[in-house]
Amino acid sequence: MKTWKVFLKFSDGTEKELELFDANVYFNGYLRLKKSYFIRLVKAIKMTKKYTTGHAIEKIIGPDAKEWTLNAWMLLLIKDNEKKKPFWLFIKREKDLSGLLIAIGPKAFAEYNNNNMLEAKRDIKRLINYIIVYLNKFNCSVLLPNYLP
Repeated sequence: MKTWKVFLKFSDGTEKELELFDANVYFNGYLRLKKSYFIRLVKAIKMTKKYTTGHAIEKIIGPDAKEWTLNAWMLLLIKDNEKKKPFWLFIKREKDLSGLLIAIGPKAFAEYNNNNMLEAKRDIKRLINYIIVYLNKFNCSVLLPNYLP
């Protein structure tokens, strides 16, 4: 599995490194998320205290070992309140305000999808949509790059 390294640095000085797994294998390319998805995500953030935003993305290293920090990244750290399972979505925003799902995590979530390759595409798409529809089911932190104002 190709991995992306995401280095986080929070405003309180706390640092963390996350390993995410390239999503290309599930979609034969990267899944495009429409602009309307992000509009609905913003509405969800405004509607519930369970969804928060913040700046923490400090540095990105791709599977090619190159630095990819200066892109419009979003990292969604999501926890299913019922199953107590976390999953992460690493998204690159595009100039037209759509986005591409670049990687997923943590490792257990990626391994589950790798072991269920036939269902993975549908399951990942379903989760992406569920987080903007079933707001009480999840806690969600949306992290943006530190270089953004």
